[in-house]
Amino acid sequence: YNEYKSYLRSNLDYNMSNLLEVEGVPIDQEGRCMCGAVKFRIQGQQITSAYCHCRACSRKTGMAPVHVIVVRPQSAVTITEGENDVKIVEGYRKIKHHICGSCGSPIMQYSVVVPFVDVFPTSFHIENGKDCKLPERYKPELHANYENRHYDFCDDLPKYNVFPPDGKVDNQGNALD
Repeated sequence: YNEYKSYLRSNLDYNMSNLLEVEGVPIDQEGRCMCGAVKFRIQGQQITSAYCHCRACSRKTGMAPVHVIVVRPQSAVTITEGENDVKIVEGYRKIKHHICGSCGSPIMQYSVVVPFVDVFPTSFHIENGKDCKLPERYKPELHANYENRHYDFCDDLPKYNVFPPDGKVDNQGNALD
């Protein structure tokens, strides 16, 4: 495992190797695409919940930032229904996006060089009949890739030029370290 971590540290785009050190908390969550053709289950370790400002997330979804939950291992996401409807799209850099081939909803995305996967809480099955408010455990904890933001965010969440713990910045992107 340590050799694998060393390999990843030397081959990761950006500074994602810091996420290898995070303990994580258990996640067991079901979700589905917008049309319901694809259903999935996430069972693994939630590493973080973040607003991601990177180009891969922004360009694929058409918005910035994108709320992602980073989960380990990559195999944490299981398609439980509609596996034949899942389309894999090559993305920016080495990112693979899994989307519903019918409605285009994102299911998950991952880089081929990291042992974790990004999932989108907007596709979690949490509705209670009147709202879709996320439980506390899924709310964003930070902004990642803030150097790629479209505009400044004036919230109290910590912001990182790339990934934590290095490169912490203020709301205007000025270095704090």
